[in-house]
Amino acid sequence: MMKLRQRWLLGLIILVPSLWLSILFIAMRGGGGGFRLESEEEQINLAKIHRKVSADYSLNSDESKESSEAEREKNRRAGLPKDSTLYFVPQEHPKVPYIKVKDRRKFEALFRDFPSSYELPELTENDFLVRFREPQKRNKIWEKFHQGINRYEMYSYNDSELIETYMNYLGHTKILRAREKSGGTQVKLFLVFIDGGEALMKPWRVPRDYETLPDHYYFADIERHTAEIAFFHLDRILDFRRTPPITGRIFNMTSEFYQRSDKSLGRSFFRSPANNLCFMTNCDQHCSSSETPVCGNPDRIEGSLAAFLPPEKSAKRKSWTHPFKRSYSKREKASWESDPSYCKRVVMKEHPYNSGRRLLDIIDLSILDFLSGNQDRHSYNTFHMFGNFSTIIHLDHGRAFGRYQTDEMSCLVPLIQCCVIRQSTYKRLQILQRNEYKLGDVMRESLSTDLIAPVLYEPHYDALNRRLDIILVEIQKCLAAADLLEDVLKSEPSIEDYNEPEPPKEDHHNEPKIKKNTGEEEQKEIKNNVNDDFDF
Repeated sequence: MMKLRQRWLLGLIILVPSLWLSILFIAMRGGGGGFRLESEEEQINLAKIHRKVSADYSLNSDESKESSEAEREKNRRAGLPKDSTLYFVPQEHPKVPYIKVKDRRKFEALFRDFPSSYELPELTENDFLVRFREPQKRNKIWEKFHQGINRYEMYSYNDSELIETYMNYLGHTKILRAREKSGGTQVKLFLVFIDGGEALMKPWRVPRDYETLPDHYYFADIERHTAEIAFFHLDRILDFRRTPPITGRIFNMTSEFYQRSDKSLGRSFFRSPANNLCFMTNCDQHCSSSETPVCGNPDRIEGSLAAFLPPEKSAKRKSWTHPFKRSYSKREKASWESDPSYCKRVVMKEHPYNSGRRLLDIIDLSILDFLSGNQDRHSYNTFHMFGNFSTIIHLDHGRAFGRYQTDEMSCLVPLIQCCVIRQSTYKRLQILQRNEYKLGDVMRESLSTDLIAPVLYEPHYDALNRRLDIILVEIQKCLAAADLLEDVLKSEPSIEDYNEPEPPKEDHHNEPKIKKNTGEEEQKEIKNNVNDDFDF
């Protein structure tokens, strides 16, 4: 009996160390699957890697880099969270080095060598949106911007002083109040500055090198603050000037949001497990405080700031359903997606697209959307006081610049089907194809002065050049098929030649028959379509 116990004891003494050594050996061989012992030097390097921001936004090294630029880069890095809080964003991304902008030679040459693509008619008092009783006393920069808005443009061509001053104002002015912006699908904040100016803020959500996943629908894509900034610059470079100024800024979430917030927004702030300050607003997509919060590092974050237009009561807007609106459904397609004759058979026969400037504005917008890859264009706005002969307003571009490897040809359908374009737009595109004014280079230089530069991931600039070539090829196809150049290349419509048709007796709303949803109704329809479509 004693011998049997001794044998068991001897077996355990031999077996336990053997098992322990085997487990240790397997763990060390397993690499990333288990653990391995690092040297002190490796542990230090590993700690440095873990402290890096998820996306590397550094510019190419340059020994002669100015201290001010280095300081700006340091501050910008400090304003980035370590990782996105969105579950579908991969933690590692392929890196493409950014090209350092040494000067703005091509950008300056573009605006120096070429006047505006189209000449404005002589403006009358009725062509301006805002008319102050004593305009000479309105010296705030946002008041000057409001005074310049007219029937044809948001601001004058090459008005660098106004734009740069306003961008600096948005990027540095002290914030007085902050509250959540109601409506819409994703996180936005409404900010009021110390002098009464207002702006719309969209926060950092994903790294710059994040590319929208192939299986994600356009109506479920995340909004990017960098897309808002880049779209404004692209709109200006193409000489449309229909987007309000938008700039980047690094915010202190404690002093500029939390301490300035109303009760509703203030209650949404909390500390994450990583001890970062986070918040969330009431919205429809990616708006879970437990799964997709907006978090700082630890309380600093990047965001975009869009200049506010004059108040609705003094500058009433009218919302129109886009004639080439998508279905916002994963099971159905819009009519224009399956009918190549949709534009000429339907759109060009409906008011206001059958006369005036509206159809040409839609074509311009489709070019912008194609260049930026923005599929989320369900509506657009105009100023009510100008009637139907006025420029459209380019707003809400957060889902642009999501892909740089693929080109979304559906964005260009208005041009392809209608086969008309402003002659001035065509000339501008031809200029931007030339090497000395290359669109991608001009965009990079234009964005280089933003407070959170570099704004776009480098491959987006190559995508802009590639897509510009595609647009010009499609225009050439239209020209080849037309009997006359004038059938495709249109001169600027004149308000003197435009006649507002009388509304039919049974319908006193002078809107196109294509669709009649506006404002909140438009947002509710899109929300219902998306929610119903995903209710299996």
